[in-house]
Amino acid sequence: MLAFRILEINTAVFKALQQILSRGNTKEAMKPNLTRASIDMAWGLWSDSLPSVKIDASGKRVDNQDFLVSYVAALREIYRLVEKDLDADRVKRMLTLLREAIKQANASTYSADIEYLTPLQSQVLELLKMIRTDIVGVPATLISQVAEFVALAFVPEDNTSDIQRPTYVALSKASMVFSEKLILSHSSEPDIYTSGSVSSSLAALANPIVMKYSFSIISKSISPWRQATMSALAILGAILPIMPTITLNDEAVRSIWTSIVSIAIGITSADCDVAAEKVDIKDDQEFDIKSFLTLRGLITPALGSHVIPDRTRRAYTESLFHMSIIHPAQPSELPQSSQELLATLYQIRKGRTIDPTPSARAKMSYVCFDELVSLVALHDGSLPRIKLAQAAAPYLILRSGLILRAYIADQPLRGRMPQPLSQRKELLYILKNLVSLQCESEAIPDTPGVESEAKKHLHRLYPLLVKAMSAAARDQEVLEWIGKALEEVGKEFGL
Repeated sequence: MLAFRILEINTAVFKALQQILSRGNTKEAMKPNLTRASIDMAWGLWSDSLPSVKIDASGKRVDNQDFLVSYVAALREIYRLVEKDLDADRVKRMLTLLREAIKQANASTYSADIEYLTPLQSQVLELLKMIRTDIVGVPATLISQVAEFVALAFVPEDNTSDIQRPTYVALSKASMVFSEKLILSHSSEPDIYTSGSVSSSLAALANPIVMKYSFSIISKSISPWRQATMSALAILGAILPIMPTITLNDEAVRSIWTSIVSIAIGITSADCDVAAEKVDIKDDQEFDIKSFLTLRGLITPALGSHVIPDRTRRAYTESLFHMSIIHPAQPSELPQSSQELLATLYQIRKGRTIDPTPSARAKMSYVCFDELVSLVALHDGSLPRIKLAQAAAPYLILRSGLILRAYIADQPLRGRMPQPLSQRKELLYILKNLVSLQCESEAIPDTPGVESEAKKHLHRLYPLLVKAMSAAARDQEVLEWIGKALEEVGKEFGL
């Protein structure tokens, strides 16, 4: 009958199958009334493929939810009958077909599954939660599939199709919570790492965190990026202490850390220009700051491991640099991709009297700057700390150079007008940190002809500090802190 590919017939077939199987081999029965052959036949009927249906040639959208719900409901009974004999291959087949059912479902209304799961999505998730995870290979397979459900809401729509797909927002958020539970339950099992399951799960969570305000669908309950952040932090809190105790290949470790850095970048960043009107940017900033400080405590100094490529650390510190910028810099002030990072450090741009608006997330910018300082600072001299300091030092110097160069260029044009408060606050904050910083000596190469240990960052900035001193003639506090910075350099020369 399924060969007719008629929606109503397919629905009736699987409803009948579910009802028949529900009476088989029940706990109340004195003895089994379904043979192994009968159960295998039912499994074969269900697992052969997701039966297709003919679409009305008129182009009218067909609501296939009832059919898919009946198809999934039949599996619930089949699973009950085969649970004791379950193996990894059978689980993989179940997951493949459940995924197809989710993806083939048409949307009854576009917004139907933003806040709440559809009946089909709810049934599929409940089935996933039923699956035994004491079978080798099953936890990893299950984690990978749930990661795919997390990602569904953030896959760009196919504009060439006339079929209205669900939003998958509620499914994505529910899958984030389930993914967290699965990984925490199996965090000590090497297979979930070596198979790539943990990495794919973290990558799926990173996507909504990075998108943040650019994800156009607004939900009344917790936003996808917030739920993803919470789940990611819970997962990392569980796996990062365990990973060093498990024998993992380098590729698995690197893949996981790539996703971790993506999560860190997403937490610290936000395109406030595309935020919806009702978004509370300050509250979101506080949430992100708290999340980042938690993440920082988890990944530092582990990110300095020799197994992790330098480019991964650079991606992290480069993001801290960009997110630490409070007043937007002109493109010409930043090194081009073909240039060395500090190639333009001493090039002063033309002055300007139009002051840029400070970032809407200035508080996060200060947190990111603080982290650059912390990474460059001398700690225990261990190899991981040195590698982190080496990755952060050029960006700290470039970041400090930006504010000094802007001051040198703009302040003379202001005449007797004071420096804008937000810029003055930023300048003083950076100067004070530069003066107090005792940097890791191996983080910054020696300046030619100069021996230094803890103040190499000031040696690199010395030409800018001298010019800034001339520009700060009327601001006593700025003069004082530039003077202290120069005094620290003088001490290195024995002056």
